Amino acid sequence: MDLAQMRSDAEMKRFSAFRAHVERMAAQRAECQVRIDAIYRADAPFSVAEARLANAESGRLGRAILQADAEIARLKPGYDVARQRAVREFGRVQVLKQLAEGRTGKG
Repeated sequence: MDLAQMRSDAEMKRFSAFRAHVERMAAQRAECQVRIDAIYRADAPFSVAEARLANAESGRLGRAILQADAEIARLKPGYDVARQRAVREFGRVQVLKQLAEGRTGKG
């Protein structure tokens, strides 16, 4: 059972790393979207120079959103596989624990 627990721990760590990366990219994307919304929600009129700056900043933020979306899409297949493996290995450990408890009369 120790080998199964080690495999489960390794798969959980792998999934955790994927999840942390995906969550970080999603948070960056959300922050960029909030900043774009704030640029265009301003009530004060823009001067031409301010409008150019706002447009340039929103363009930069839009590109950052596209990059975050691309990174999340790139990570998604590995994330899904890591999640499935973690669930499978965790389930295997639980079954082995139940079998061991049943054999020793602990259950």
